[in-house]
Amino acid sequence: MVDTDLCFEKSQVEATINSSVVSIKNPLEGKIVVPAVGKIIMDDENAHGEIIVQN
Repeated sequence: MVDTDLCFEKSQVEATINSSVVSIKNPLEGKIVVPAVGKIIMDDENAHGEIIVQN
């Protein structure tokens, strides 16, 4: 997922990512664990997904 931009938009997801991503946008539900993310965009009031950044 290297260089992935605007990933997981409007998705229901349970994911553990092993590489950094450029940005994560508006996951609707679930949890994303990622080692590093450049930008987290949560501008949709219906997006309630959890993003956990673990170094």
